[in-house]
Amino acid sequence: MRRPVVLAMPGVLATENDLAALAANLGLLADAAMLRPPKDLGPGFAGRSLAEIAEAVGEIVEREFAGRSVVVVGASTGAVIALGVRAPNLARIVAVEPHLVTAGLWPVLGQLGEHFRQAGEGAARDFVTAAFGVRADGVEPRDHTAVLSGLSCPVDVVLGAEPLMPQREVARFPSLVGEAERRRLSELPGVRLHRVPATGHNVVGQALPKLQEIVREACRRAGRVLSPARLKLDEPLLEATPLYARRVLYCGRQGEAFAEAFTRMAPQAAVAAIDLDQGQPPPDGPFDAVVLGGPPTPAILPRLADALAPGGHLVARWRSPDATLRAELADAGLALLSPTDFSGTGVVRAQKLAAGERATPGLFLHFAALAPLLMDIRTRLPAIGLGSDPQLRVFYDTPPISTTQPPLDAPKVLLIQRPMATSDDYWRETMARHVRKGWVVAMEYDDYPPLIAEVKGIPENPQIMNVFGYMHAVQTASPPLVELFRPFNPEVALFPNAVFDLAPFPQGPRPRRVFYGGVLRGRYPIEVARSLGPALQGLDDVEVVVIGDREVFDALPTANKRYFEYMGYEAYLELMAECTISLSPIEALPFRDTKSDAKFLDASRAGVLTIASPTIYDRVIRHGENGLLAREVADWAPLLRQALTDEPMRARLARAAYDQVRTERMFADQVVRRRDWYWSLWNRREELNAALMERLPGLREAIVRQDAAEG
Repeated sequence: MRRPVVLAMPGVLATENDLAALAANLGLLADAAMLRPPKDLGPGFAGRSLAEIAEAVGEIVEREFAGRSVVVVGASTGAVIALGVRAPNLARIVAVEPHLVTAGLWPVLGQLGEHFRQAGEGAARDFVTAAFGVRADGVEPRDHTAVLSGLSCPVDVVLGAEPLMPQREVARFPSLVGEAERRRLSELPGVRLHRVPATGHNVVGQALPKLQEIVREACRRAGRVLSPARLKLDEPLLEATPLYARRVLYCGRQGEAFAEAFTRMAPQAAVAAIDLDQGQPPPDGPFDAVVLGGPPTPAILPRLADALAPGGHLVARWRSPDATLRAELADAGLALLSPTDFSGTGVVRAQKLAAGERATPGLFLHFAALAPLLMDIRTRLPAIGLGSDPQLRVFYDTPPISTTQPPLDAPKVLLIQRPMATSDDYWRETMARHVRKGWVVAMEYDDYPPLIAEVKGIPENPQIMNVFGYMHAVQTASPPLVELFRPFNPEVALFPNAVFDLAPFPQGPRPRRVFYGGVLRGRYPIEVARSLGPALQGLDDVEVVVIGDREVFDALPTANKRYFEYMGYEAYLELMAECTISLSPIEALPFRDTKSDAKFLDASRAGVLTIASPTIYDRVIRHGENGLLAREVADWAPLLRQALTDEPMRARLARAAYDQVRTERMFADQVVRRRDWYWSLWNRREELNAALMERLPGLREAIVRQDAAEG
């Protein structure tokens, strides 16, 4: 199995049904299991501390799920236990409302005391005592913060928005994580906070869809195989470092892991790493970014600021920004920038500016990913990459969409991916609402709607093309789509698909393994699969791997083949990287050339040779130089045979494709261009609003009507 396992643990205050619903909706991303401490652990764990239970859970993770990456998800008491789990195959922890310190938990201690009195003897009563310190004769506060020691993987801590203090009348439990604990969590390397609006302690029951997306993201990331050193690396700190920085200084432990991770995302960058705790002095600058694994001492901060180039950025795991921190940075000649996220994760960014120069405020960029399945490279991963830019404040959202509402005059762009609604009335009212609130709205669409309808066998809706004109702007992935969309909207930007993480080019002999992973490509790939017998004849060690298309798998004339259902993007890339050749057949039918060359990128980033149809791929593959083009069904078997038997040729072509991706198709090289386009949309909003009102009849009247209705 390639998919990770989610091990879900409810707590005393969390219902099993809610967590079961969460686990049941992971789809292709993960398998799931439930563990209910302490009763699933047996009577021997009655009265054990939460740290001891966490140790036992770690043993279960290592033993029962050997060979699988595991994401441990815990709620309430289960979250405290989750934070204490350690295992070699533990990939991530998601801790929902972990009550690390029980002193001051005024909303629940009385209720738990009654629960304790009614529980009688047994494991449930002992568990309440271990978790909250509730006894028959009173309450002995518990401090579980020891579970935070030695965290060995990335951690997502999910917090309710309703604060614990002050004590007051409440209709529901507020968050049980106090401000002191939130600050401590925010300062821990590797921890990312998620503050869920309109929730208290019961985030699972009150905002299940939002929690599901957090867990799904953890599962996607867990699909990637990482070394222990890379797992321990501070992920939020890494992702807050501007991808366009070309000279980077990293100060702290794990310098080698940081340099390796950052240059995989930005291979044009050079990273110098030192450990200030070991007394290593900062090298001479200037650097585009200085990254600190922890807060700098007052003595070293000015030296690090001096090492920055003008306009360069300091990125540090520090503490929540406040006036004192702003003053400390200002004394060193640095301007504190907007927070890295909306939840208080303790990663601080500052910029070195000339005297009198003011920092650019962050532009709110809200990704509304309406069709996120198998669309990582168009929304989810760009959102992560763009979040590295201090001039952007990026928010990624999936249905149900809850658009953030910055101040009316704050720079902001709403990016809607693949909207389905086509009614003029719907878009008239929707766009009136967005324009009134100051949003510039762009559409992300990387396919041709009539082609989607044809491939899915559903009636074509001609109205959908009008929707492209009902936006301020459109962004897309391939040149043919620009020309197809421009008659409906002149403001179309081309952002080709890109590589977000460049694997090292493989060295030495590789297994002869062939990959196919197309989606909705019709009958043509089946014909190609049937034709491959001559290529595979006598090559008993050649294995063919297929993802998602059972008919292609069944048509392959070999017994040495494996089939996988669709999986998360990271897991898919890991599987592809274990192969040597990738097949990408697509029939030369109308509008197929509108599709992108993403499969070539996915293969080339890992040194996998692509054999493809000319449709789409002749835009990127030069036959015999960086790949092979099969123009007819009869061409596939000879080309595959050649690639399987001529190892020097295969390696030469694969290397050329890898170098092409490294120099031309990294997302890191798109960040500035994308950012500048979003800023240009905002700066031209009056012009774009006027053009939109011409394309969408009745929009101006709808704005007036909504203004009047709201007074």
